[in-house]
Amino acid sequence: MKRIPIEPTFAAWRRAARELLRQEIEPERIEWVECDSDASSPLSDSRPSSNPGTHSAEVPASPAATPAVATPVIPRELLARLKTAACFRAPDRWSLLYRILWRWTRGERHVLDLADRDGALLDQRVQSVKHETDDLLLLTLFRRRDPSMGPPEFVGWYEPNHDLLERAAARFAERMGDSTWMLATPHGAAFWNGMLLRISRPAADNGERAAHPFTESQQQSPPASQVLPAGVMAGEATTSEPTEALWLAYYASVFNGAPASVPLRYWRTPPAGPPLPAHLARERSRLGAQSGTVTVPEMPPVEYSAVTPPLREPTGPLATCRRCALWRNAKQAVAGAGAAQAAIMVVGEQPGEDENQNGTPFTGPAGHLLDTVLARAGLERAALYLTYAVKHYKWETIEQQRVHRTPALREVEACQYWLEHEFAQVAPRVVVTLGATALKALTGAHVNLSEYLGQTICHSGRLIVPAWHPSYALKMADGRLREDIVAGMVAAFGRAAALVAEGA
Repeated sequence: MKRIPIEPTFAAWRRAARELLRQEIEPERIEWVECDSDASSPLSDSRPSSNPGTHSAEVPASPAATPAVATPVIPRELLARLKTAACFRAPDRWSLLYRILWRWTRGERHVLDLADRDGALLDQRVQSVKHETDDLLLLTLFRRRDPSMGPPEFVGWYEPNHDLLERAAARFAERMGDSTWMLATPHGAAFWNGMLLRISRPAADNGERAAHPFTESQQQSPPASQVLPAGVMAGEATTSEPTEALWLAYYASVFNGAPASVPLRYWRTPPAGPPLPAHLARERSRLGAQSGTVTVPEMPPVEYSAVTPPLREPTGPLATCRRCALWRNAKQAVAGAGAAQAAIMVVGEQPGEDENQNGTPFTGPAGHLLDTVLARAGLERAALYLTYAVKHYKWETIEQQRVHRTPALREVEACQYWLEHEFAQVAPRVVVTLGATALKALTGAHVNLSEYLGQTICHSGRLIVPAWHPSYALKMADGRLREDIVAGMVAAFGRAAALVAEGA
């Protein structure tokens, strides 16, 4: 086994990977080890030490051991994806990147497809890093320091799940012009003097990252003294600027407790910073006192009829719907079908080619797999109500074949009228959403499906159980990955049935 100690940066991994490719070393023979810059060395083999009481030594590999070959040319797009995925903090991040690079250079171009196990994992990590970067840029708050203390003029604190400091710092440098600032994280800090960007990391950071699991709950932040210069994040002692006091007073007066609904790492008090949870306590006390002083005028009693009024029918049949342009290229609209008072409603994305022809939901290949999933979960299709978030089939022609296309947001919103009418008619107790589009239709927000799998969401009074779409499993060439997806769907339907049994 060849032991490769590298700094936890993409540049260091790229240098090592280039040399490994030249020596044609397979991914299975490599052990990637994160270390600081002093400990990193050229390629080395893990060999037994002559002293039985010591660990294996790191010996530089001999250039003549393996005949070198020309370094392959890697497309810029692939390098960009690998660089983004390298920010994802996971024990196997460097081995995954090298395995993908190795397979690609060996002619396996399908390694980047979502149907491939490595390709799907790469795409998931790229999307997660991009989403986390957007959160960092949106939620980071800088505060001004006393000018008499010298630069930086602004300081900020954030706790990302992944190694996003370099990505975010470059964006902030573009935004903030020649203002000097510092952005600190538990694993390092970025400094901008108006012209030059510098990244600094504590010496113990790399060792911690290799020693601890990569989960938020178990990750230990290094002491503030290792990350921040002394006094740089101090509270009132660092500033005497009048506008600072005005801003803090204004912030306290308009504080609405919103941070309480987002993860703690988004608003946790930075080292030696002002205690934000105090605002939360004050807000709760103020609301409690206000509830005891506000008087509500008495309203005259309202008489209700004992007979429930009939549900107002749509202004026209679904077959004549023209709320979006999908009807132009679809044979027909596919309405929901199933038990009239089903306890569980299943919402998919849109009809497929088979459903577009016969007008019945879930009768194509995805529907057949759904039947298998329901059988394994102990549910009968006849007891459920099945429908789609979008009622018309959206497709495009590629090489003389119709290919499914994901509906746009405006098309999902256009069909919301019909979906809400179905909810009013069926009144399900639990809703199982298949795929990201269906989950988006019910929550009204852009969501990352993988973050909600295995959970139960309560939104607008509805219990929602997210699951993969059956068509996603059908695209998987890897049998193990396909079975994992199917097992996840079975578990989701089992959870929905349990919620119904518990009286949800």
